[in-house]
Amino acid sequence: MPQRLSTILKVTAKDLDKKGVFNAFVDIDSKLYIDPSLLKSAKIREFKRSHTTFKNYFGEILKLIDNSKNQGDVFWKKAFQRLQFKEFKYVALGYSIGHKNGNAIGPQLAGKLLYTSHDIIKAGIKDPVIFELVGLFEEGIGADRISDMTIHIIKQNLIEYTQRVCKELKIKQKGFNKGKIILPFNPKTGAPIVFVPKELLQDLPIAFCWDDIDRVCSENDDLRERVNKEIGSTWKFATSKIPKAKLKAAILENPEILHDLIDQYNNKPKIPYDFNNDPSGQVIWAELSEKAPKDFPVNFTSYRPVTSENILKVVKVICNQYAKLIESNGWFEFLYDNGGHLRNERFAQKLFYGIAEQYCLANDLNLSREPNAGSGALDFKVTKGYKSVVTIEVKYSSNSNLIKGFTTQLPTYNKAEGAQISIYLVLRTTKTDTSLRKLNKVLSICKQKGDRIPEIIMIDARRQKSASHR
Repeated sequence: MPQRLSTILKVTAKDLDKKGVFNAFVDIDSKLYIDPSLLKSAKIREFKRSHTTFKNYFGEILKLIDNSKNQGDVFWKKAFQRLQFKEFKYVALGYSIGHKNGNAIGPQLAGKLLYTSHDIIKAGIKDPVIFELVGLFEEGIGADRISDMTIHIIKQNLIEYTQRVCKELKIKQKGFNKGKIILPFNPKTGAPIVFVPKELLQDLPIAFCWDDIDRVCSENDDLRERVNKEIGSTWKFATSKIPKAKLKAAILENPEILHDLIDQYNNKPKIPYDFNNDPSGQVIWAELSEKAPKDFPVNFTSYRPVTSENILKVVKVICNQYAKLIESNGWFEFLYDNGGHLRNERFAQKLFYGIAEQYCLANDLNLSREPNAGSGALDFKVTKGYKSVVTIEVKYSSNSNLIKGFTTQLPTYNKAEGAQISIYLVLRTTKTDTSLRKLNKVLSICKQKGDRIPEIIMIDARRQKSASHR
């Protein structure tokens, strides 16, 4: 089972929760981000002034750019340097714990940001909040880079918070950077760990989320009419449908648009991610996985020992158990959020991973998730020794790459991973069966040609009319 901070640090999940710590998975990416807009309302004492720190950092950059007389002078160079952010590794947000290297924002992106900031200042706007919004209209800047940028600026707050929590919970720490920083560490890798408070996290930073119907320039009829022709009547439409380059051009040509964007952004509710209801399924899949072997045991006695001859049968038993949980035990409901919307495909993959891991451990099988052998990311690989390899790809029927995954991706992965057999696990999430009929047609053609093809297991993951299992 994927390990969480509480497990490797030998404390209870409840203790970390009381301290407000996000109990991250050590080897699974969470897809949660630090949202700079949440700094302002932070209640944890180490972060009380973090928003001021963030605002002052970018306020000083704007002053440098404003004071620059020509590109390349000392003010310009200092601004350029301050817009480069080295990635602060080991922050507990999933794979970022010691797995990534490089810059959050390197010279190329910093240069683009510098020129955009200069243009915004020339348009008469000097509010540092634009750096919270820049991901909406600057190519290459997304939620992950905004989060990394924020982490870089408040890293001292994060370190002090981590040190205090460790002291209070008696978590073992050691020195890093020649003893200058004392932090907890992963006992397996020795890598330091920096805690992140849940109150600063979102699955999508508020700047990127415009689900409410925000009218653009609602107080100015003439401007609104002009803007509607450029980017539409709502920021939701503008940020989801308009290319960033076009939105950026419209903003720079009409500074009033940016004023409106800033006003509406400042007035948007700043609410952290709801870990209790877990709308995007960041943690519930792990809780379900832990229950599966206990509540729904599977007897693998007849398959022991697992060999190259029967490994496919064992893996198929695991896949069919996953199918049974969804189709017969009501777990299809967990594939949908509280609003009845289908969760991201990654949730179904994580849920399979958690369940399969439990059964693989019981049978001395090695399950790896998204191994990379130079051909891209494969969902899963199950191995027994060096010769017995089964690859597994999990896809929704609504995935536009459903056919490509079968005809191209899996064969490529199999060649790279040295696999002889593979399973294509397809979850039907659509009312119509058009995509499935296309897949079956391709399957028939491949059989007629005598091609070696993956085994297909189809699961009905559509919402059924039944009582909620939540």
